[in-house]
Amino acid sequence: MKIPFTQQFLKKQREKLLVLKYELLNKTKSLENFSIPSEEIMEEGDLAQAIIGQNVTFELKERELKRLKQVNNALEKFEFGVYGICEETDEPIELNRLEKMPWATLCIQAAEEKERVAKIRM
Repeated sequence: MKIPFTQQFLKKQREKLLVLKYELLNKTKSLENFSIPSEEIMEEGDLAQAIIGQNVTFELKERELKRLKQVNNALEKFEFGVYGICEETDEPIELNRLEKMPWATLCIQAAEEKERVAKIRM
């Protein structure tokens, strides 16, 4: 299968993904440094606030790690020559979609169908 993207476009997308990968790595690393101070020196309200902050930090880290996995998967697709090809339809993903979401694995139609099925299952 011949990929319908220019080498210039592919190079630009790969560079975007690499930059995003390093940004995500730095974000997740900075989130690792969050800790709750000793309970002995904190008042109850402060401790509750610290725990809420920690939960938010964990959720952010989880989201960043999920995005990092998506970015790594997209970078892997370059190695196999299938970057920008929809995993469901084997058709090229729209250029605008890839420019906005360089980690996209589905074309718009397949993504909408997947979302529709997920809503039905809820």
